[in-house]
Amino acid sequence: MLQAAGSLARQGVRGWTAGRRFASSGASGARIAPSAGSGLEKGQAVHGFEVEDVQAVSELKLKAIRLRHQRTGAEWLHIERDDANNVFSVGFNTSVEDSTGVPHILEHTTLCGSERYPVRDPFFKMLNRSLSTFMNAWTAHDYTQYPFSTQNSQDYANLQSVYLDAVFRPKLREVDFRQEGWRLERGEGDGGWGLKGVVYNEMKGAFSDAG
Repeated sequence: MLQAAGSLARQGVRGWTAGRRFASSGASGARIAPSAGSGLEKGQAVHGFEVEDVQAVSELKLKAIRLRHQRTGAEWLHIERDDANNVFSVGFNTSVEDSTGVPHILEHTTLCGSERYPVRDPFFKMLNRSLSTFMNAWTAHDYTQYPFSTQNSQDYANLQSVYLDAVFRPKLREVDFRQEGWRLERGEGDGGWGLKGVVYNEMKGAFSDAG
């Protein structure tokens, strides 16, 4: 599924997985099994990826395997560890030149429906239907990340499908931008006009928090 994002990959698409049990969808659409990671060596090709580095981190009892998709250049980091929790994340470089909050707004609108899952807020609908141990998305100063974790193999496949379709094939409807970003809205009674929006309110709260 990552194959559809070749142009995005050159702008800094990164994926990473952690765990021991479940397969992950690679850039070619093939399934890459984390449990098979221990047999990978530098220079080896697997499902359209080339293994660039393999390092054991004894202090954390894990093995880090760094791969790059040969066609798109997308980076993949797999962290192999004997842990029942299995993690997946896809991230993007989202450096900014102003304070309009575009990456943060896009993070929200991306999760408001996609081509395969055109329902309103599929991300939040999964919260009640998933066995996940963690689900979230966030925007930092220069990157945006979409991670989840679960101990159930079918749940892993379901969440991965929703996440990848959301970030690579979002609907990005105007109504979603108006709700998630910022808009002018008339207050009740004689309250006058004011700025509203999910991201706007989040950031207003963040900057007003004395802690």
